[in-house]
Amino acid sequence: MATDSQPSTLDVLHAAVEAAIRARFPGFATVEFYRDASAEGLATPACLLALTRCDRGKDNDDGSGQLQAMLRFEARIVVATANAGTALQLRNSAVGLATWLHQLGRFPGAPSGAIEVIAALPEDAATAQPGLRTWVVEWALPVALGSNSWEDTGGVVPQAFYSFVPEIGRDHQARYQPIEGAAP
Repeated sequence: MATDSQPSTLDVLHAAVEAAIRARFPGFATVEFYRDASAEGLATPACLLALTRCDRGKDNDDGSGQLQAMLRFEARIVVATANAGTALQLRNSAVGLATWLHQLGRFPGAPSGAIEVIAALPEDAATAQPGLRTWVVEWALPVALGSNSWEDTGGVVPQAFYSFVPEIGRDHQARYQPIEGAAP
């Protein structure tokens, strides 16, 4: 939220992705999120980044109350076609980025799971901007979004309870017994 004092997971992740790509690929004249390739004054070669999708993750619930999500990102590698050797330069850049993402595993300083490279492929020539050619590198990251239910307790369960099968679950909550001596 705009009033939160802590940066959101997405803010931290965006900053980490952009910083890591800038550091590893200094040959990109532009590395930026949500910049349009048709924008005036785009310096190439460029790596234009976007978060394109947020799906529910494979791990539906870890007990934290957070949304376990799979974020999908795209990096559009854009080069001007006027340069000699553009076709190979573009492919080398896209495959190099995909390979580096795979080997990196995680973005430093960002709370996420392991990077999963999905594809590196040419953008449809029919949608290309005049004078520019683009390849797209796609990857996904598992993340936990939202506040953690355990933050106020320091990550410690304040009181643990038990019951025995078949008397478990919300319908049998009254039958649960506290675990004596196990509370912090």
